[in-house]
Amino acid sequence: MTPKLELIHHAAQGAARHAPPLLFLHGAFCGAWCWQPHFLPWFARQGYQCWALSLEGHGASSGHDYLSAISIDDYRKNLAWAIRQLDAPPVVIAHSMGGYVLQQYLRHASLPGAALLASVPPVGLAASSLRLLAHAPALFVKLNLYQHGQYNPDFNELRALLFSADTPDDDVEWMIRHSQSESQRALIDMTLVNPLALGRTHPLPTLVLGAADDALIHADDVVATARHLNVNAEILPGMGHMMMLDTRWQACAERIATWLGTLETAHTT
Repeated sequence: MTPKLELIHHAAQGAARHAPPLLFLHGAFCGAWCWQPHFLPWFARQGYQCWALSLEGHGASSGHDYLSAISIDDYRKNLAWAIRQLDAPPVVIAHSMGGYVLQQYLRHASLPGAALLASVPPVGLAASSLRLLAHAPALFVKLNLYQHGQYNPDFNELRALLFSADTPDDDVEWMIRHSQSESQRALIDMTLVNPLALGRTHPLPTLVLGAADDALIHADDVVATARHLNVNAEILPGMGHMMMLDTRWQACAERIATWLGTLETAHTT
């Protein structure tokens, strides 16, 4: 039985593009709300039909009462459901855990295009966790407590973990107010990954972006994701993990828009 899932729509403004719709997929501890302050209205103003999904147990979707048992494969099925609701296959723009979910989806089906922002790499979170433990052990401990609902970070700690150093306090506070618990099952699924069973994704136009100041997903992880998808990685300067909410979010949006333009050009030639 398909759970009740939140699917937010921002209609294209002005002259609508003859292009696939955009479907935005959030990462861990978030919901569709993370795309609402900037990305959804900005891309709608560029003429795109924009949608954002809250995965099961997130945002206004059902499943909060059994969140800890929801798997990455359940999230993949959520994404497949959302894609079926749209009038045309979308370009999916996915962040962090959402990028990992998207990679699992692409093992089963293809899309007009995919953009991965600070995505969990195909080999999962183990390398990222070890790197954080080695270079910032205090943050590693606090992140694990946060994941288990045993710790509420303050402004400065959350900023160091998720944002660039100059992110305003109000933006960090907004993130704290909206963030939620994550599925322990999903976190385990992304940590205990068998590297011999990664499989290949369906080939498609892909953009892989990372953030230079990301404390969670290192540039090496971004490169590993891009290599697995046979594309080049790009690391955006002066940006933290929450690329859609960071101070320089528009630089990320503009890079995605430029890439989307190449898809439209290829479609019309």
